[in-house]
Amino acid sequence: MKKNKLVLISGAVLLLGVLGVLIAACNKDPYMPMGQATYIGQEDNKYGGNNDEQSLLGSIRAMTYNIHACIPPSKPDTVDIGGIVAAIRQGNPDIVFLQEVDKGTNRNGFTHDQAAVLGDSLKMNVAYFSARAYLRGHYGIAILSKYPLYTVRKYELTRENESTEQRVMGTAYVDLPGKDSIMAVVTHLQHNSATNRLQQVNDIVNILGPKNDKIVLGADFNEVESAGTQFYPVFDRNFTRSCAGAGCPLTFPATVPSSTIDFIAYKPVSAFSVQSLNTIPSQASDHLPVLSELRFNR
Repeated sequence: MKKNKLVLISGAVLLLGVLGVLIAACNKDPYMPMGQATYIGQEDNKYGGNNDEQSLLGSIRAMTYNIHACIPPSKPDTVDIGGIVAAIRQGNPDIVFLQEVDKGTNRNGFTHDQAAVLGDSLKMNVAYFSARAYLRGHYGIAILSKYPLYTVRKYELTRENESTEQRVMGTAYVDLPGKDSIMAVVTHLQHNSATNRLQQVNDIVNILGPKNDKIVLGADFNEVESAGTQFYPVFDRNFTRSCAGAGCPLTFPATVPSSTIDFIAYKPVSAFSVQSLNTIPSQASDHLPVLSELRFNR
């Protein structure tokens, strides 16, 4: 009887050990939606490697694009990966910041990893950051890059209450030609709460403000510039937007744009100069892609 009891106890300990290993492994899964500062892991980095002997880039082309899960507003029952690929390819960016990206959701029958499919189609490396579980898979944001990505991390941003969604920020260092690098940052902020967006922009500033790296950020802020709000004053004390104030390209909705909520930004202010900024006409999403060329100030 004691022997059987000992076997049972040993079996339970072994089972707990196995569960512990499995839980630890799950917490490192690149698509897990929860976890503060979750390590996403090294990507395949199939493109643009072994570039240390190449010349330094004079400028970098950055695009931010809310792809609306690749669902064109005019065809809400479809998934048009090709339309998103065409819009990105037209801009020829070095780095793309994507929002509203599905992985394995089966939305409109599409079961694949949208970021991975886009990366393969465009010959760009990929890092995906899930914000939450959705349908059969996950929903989140991503970075595409012509050059290798490393030290990839995800940060949860403040969720105000049960009526708001979990939002995240993803970061990755980009290994640029000529022994050079920048930090790429992507995020997508809460759509239905101005107070939550202010909390989230403070999260971003608190996380990235102390860093001394050259940073390029692409975001759907879901925030328009208006008098009396603190959102952009908080952000602009720490980052420089490619365009700020009146006269910036309208980005949403794609059909008849009426607001500017999608931005490229950078820090420190001395790192870059804005060479160009424009949107790319496309009806593949409900947002227009925003493209900015940033010249390095070396």
